[in-house]
Amino acid sequence: MKDNIQLIKFFLTSFYAKPKQPVIQVLLIIAFIYLAVQYFVLTFTIYFIATPEEYLFYNVLLSNGVTYLLISYFAISVVFSQSDFAIFAHLPISAKKVVISKIISGVTLPIMAVSILSIPTFFIFLIEFKLGVAIKSLLLLLVMNVLIVLFLLFVLSILNHFRSMFSNTSVYLLVRMTLIVGIGISPILYFLIKNYHAMSTVLVKLDVSTISSLSASISDFLEIGYRFAMQQSLVETLLSLNSAISFISLFALCYVLFKATIKMIASKYYEHGMLVSRIEKTTKVWGRDIQSSLVNYLQREYWIIQSEPYFKMQAILGIILTPICTIIFLILLQMNMIKAEWIVNNESFLFAYMVLLMSCMNNISGTPYSREGKYYASSMTLPFDPQKIYMAKIMTSSCIGIISVVISYIIYMLFGRGDIITGLHLLITLLLVITYNLMSPLYDRRLPLLEWSNPSEAIKSNPTVLISLLYGLPLLIVIGLLHFSLLSFNVSPSISVAIILIIVILCAITLIYKIFNRKNLECSSP
Repeated sequence: MKDNIQLIKFFLTSFYAKPKQPVIQVLLIIAFIYLAVQYFVLTFTIYFIATPEEYLFYNVLLSNGVTYLLISYFAISVVFSQSDFAIFAHLPISAKKVVISKIISGVTLPIMAVSILSIPTFFIFLIEFKLGVAIKSLLLLLVMNVLIVLFLLFVLSILNHFRSMFSNTSVYLLVRMTLIVGIGISPILYFLIKNYHAMSTVLVKLDVSTISSLSASISDFLEIGYRFAMQQSLVETLLSLNSAISFISLFALCYVLFKATIKMIASKYYEHGMLVSRIEKTTKVWGRDIQSSLVNYLQREYWIIQSEPYFKMQAILGIILTPICTIIFLILLQMNMIKAEWIVNNESFLFAYMVLLMSCMNNISGTPYSREGKYYASSMTLPFDPQKIYMAKIMTSSCIGIISVVISYIIYMLFGRGDIITGLHLLITLLLVITYNLMSPLYDRRLPLLEWSNPSEAIKSNPTVLISLLYGLPLLIVIGLLHFSLLSFNVSPSISVAIILIIVILCAITLIYKIFNRKNLECSSP
């Protein structure tokens, strides 16, 4: 037992270490406080609008949703990471003990965070229900959250069991992310499909002129969701569990999932650890002439991203987040939730800049040199061409953004919204993505964060991410405001987009000339 506690402590301190920079620490504290306040406001809003039964249901739903998001973000990187294999492979510690410690470490923070957020809920339960009912409700909330955590880990452990069947690690990570997102949004899609007409009716009658009318509209939405959920036998059964036998059954199910997950992961711990270690230690052979081929420099960027699963996950997120936001945006339009006349008339404009900002606001383009870590020394000591290194980094981050943008526009056109202006917006977006990526690595090139023990420190805890926004974001804002001004002054959309396209092309050409001409001067100087 003592060994397990030490292992749990090791994983907790390794994966949940606080950032070293005070600025990042303050920002994280502010972010956590902001999210907690939003959660409390949402909880109390539902309490004052809905009935006690509806409040109980939606509180369970919100708690489960937060738990799912946290376990998807935190526990996955701990439980299924192979970064600890090099440390424990030669030690006399069984794979089962390591996996148990990783699972406990992975679920500790999500469960603790949700438990803290549930403290005000306990007092509300005391107001609305008796003490016994409040305790049973909170106990049910805790068991449901643990059940969701273990269910997700069990499903992913099955996928992890067949990891060796994937020829490429990136494909495996993409399938895993798709599975996580699919499980998370499937209940929402099922609800929307089944209640499309009811939701449309409420949206048509939506009145936001006064607070009372807005509260009545929100109450109608809550009632639709609660009534639909109560018609589902599984939800009704779970919410009706209040006996000792029911709780024992749920605990038994959690225990079975916990043991099954341990067995599935532990059985492949050494095999997958050796596989990942073999891939990372494979000798990387370059061509004879290091300076001649840009392909070799692109290959070097690919190796750096492949060197850490965290970097690969960031790249995958950079590709899929924008299409996900596109789907959400189109669903809102299809359900007529956006009713402002100007917004409806300029839908293509809003979509273009939403895709642009989502594609640029990622950590890939701003931290290309910091991600190198120990590989950075080779770029300084070996006869590499600094200009081609910079070009390769720009091309890598731009490729991720371009893939994301193209997929989003394909989805947009599948909804029947494609025209000539949309094509010009696509061209503007692609040019601005490349232009943004030209500027965002400038600060990281001068002051990279190279001393990091955890790959997340190179991206998540790196102040360069915030500073890089100051390099590229102002251009996007200026272009967006100029385009908005043209439309506001009743300039036709076709003329507006043509003017913006010319300006963007001129900006891109000027920026490319200035950046690479300056680099040529730097390289030629003694």
